[in-house]
Amino acid sequence: MMVGTHVAFGAFCAVAAALVLHAPPLMAALLLAGGLAGSLLPDIDHPKSWLGRRIPFISRPVAYLFGHRGITHSLLAVVGVFYASAACLHEWGVRLGHAMPLVLGLCVGYASHLVGDWLTPAGIPLLWPVRVRFRAPLMLLGPKMAEPLMTVGLWFGAGFLMSKTF
Repeated sequence: MMVGTHVAFGAFCAVAAALVLHAPPLMAALLLAGGLAGSLLPDIDHPKSWLGRRIPFISRPVAYLFGHRGITHSLLAVVGVFYASAACLHEWGVRLGHAMPLVLGLCVGYASHLVGDWLTPAGIPLLWPVRVRFRAPLMLLGPKMAEPLMTVGLWFGAGFLMSKTF
């Protein structure tokens, strides 16, 4: 999946989570912000990714140590993101009760990225360090048509859900 599709799917999932949780507008906005950011985080392991090009001093060592679609594309990473973001916010003096929608949004966005990559033929090592790759190649159209259609559909879906949330 490309960056635009990951971001659209992260937005869709975050807004859906806000709707399911009956989140008030501020909480929904924090969920959405976290979902957008979290949807890009797994590709920190790829120096040529959108995020990797912006912070190569992190991306290159992670890529060297784990490779692309290694630990950052696993359930272990989702748990790590939850605890690391909660710990950072606590260390910065932010009350976790107020910031938890942002932390939850990061995890929802992160998980949405994993689902998106799970849908590709390359799959993901969901249970890393177990080397089994999980994949569900459900693409019915060729990639040149499927990605743009999915991206547009996800943005429309996120907008529709947002109208129900706010």
